[in-house]
Amino acid sequence: MTTTPINTLQLVSVRWWNASAYYGITLADALTQQGENCTVGGRADSPPIVKAKNVFQLPIFSDINLESLSPLSALKNLRALKNFIRKNNISLINAHRPEDHSFTAILNSLGSKRIPLVRTVSDVRAPKDRSLNKLLHDKATDFYIFSCKASYDRYQSVWPIFERRSKVIYSAIDTDKYQPLKARSPLRKKLGIADNELLFGIIARLSPVKDHATFLKAAAKALKKHSGLKFLIAGEEVEVSFESLKTLAGELGISDQVIFLPRDDSIDHADLIGALDGGIIASTGSEVICRIAVEYMAMGIPQIVTDVNVLPEIIDNEKTGLIIQHSDADALAQAICQLCEQANFRKQMANAARQAALFRFSYQVFAKETLEVYRQVLAGQTQ
Repeated sequence: MTTTPINTLQLVSVRWWNASAYYGITLADALTQQGENCTVGGRADSPPIVKAKNVFQLPIFSDINLESLSPLSALKNLRALKNFIRKNNISLINAHRPEDHSFTAILNSLGSKRIPLVRTVSDVRAPKDRSLNKLLHDKATDFYIFSCKASYDRYQSVWPIFERRSKVIYSAIDTDKYQPLKARSPLRKKLGIADNELLFGIIARLSPVKDHATFLKAAAKALKKHSGLKFLIAGEEVEVSFESLKTLAGELGISDQVIFLPRDDSIDHADLIGALDGGIIASTGSEVICRIAVEYMAMGIPQIVTDVNVLPEIIDNEKTGLIIQHSDADALAQAICQLCEQANFRKQMANAARQAALFRFSYQVFAKETLEVYRQVLAGQTQ
């Protein structure tokens, strides 16, 4: 049975390329690959819109800047949004940021024809308990998609209004693009990793919430039991410097065993992930989407994650990864040693992770679950 494609506008007013932007743009990509008519809207020069156009080759609508607080800009944005919806027969708007959510609700309040509004929540914060905000969330919005149950619980704790019109849909990965490498990543040789050495690493922005310090402390503990280990910290300097992490590694006596790799867009991301024998997510917060965890799974990389937000929801402990308490260097070191000592366990985990990516976090599943929501909304079955 074939169904008519749904014309959707994915509003992704994110100021940088972060997890929320990733969710919105990859959703548009997944829907497009399934034959749906999907346009991405946002500020023309914003990283998500640039990437949507140049990397994903998606249709974009960039005549708006919903990030602007100027009254004149607001009027211009509302007019442009209204015209685009009319000219392109948009059936539904999926808002991925608060600005997108509010503007669509305002547009609906001003027009005679209301467009169905779905709000995707991929924010770690709970909503502010204010009367206008509650009105927006309760009366002006048809349905909510939460990127994890932890976010749903936070929203529900403020206003218990989401139970019958929400669904948790986890982010996805293009499992055709991200799959286990057939041979060792060529990056290992460039990094000086011997064939008999195991490489564990964090691939993340350098920020306190990613807790690279606990990772280094755990590395020092693990090296006391297993000398044939190397550790990698790869990412962009944001709130933490490489110099400070190098200083800590020196104080711990492990400078020679730790590789520091600043962000380099010339390095293939799949090769970087594939260079690891184990991925580490040591975060103390954030992670309401955590695309790197799903990338590890898709590429069959065993991983150790903390018990934060989406991570224990998507990782099956002892099967597709190991879950530990955050901020616990001893627990992390013990988990690293467990993976070091059990080669068959690592292999089983890698295979199970790949299968989980295919059956739970593929583009096909992502699009299917989202389209079920859209059709429910368009059929008026969300109240």
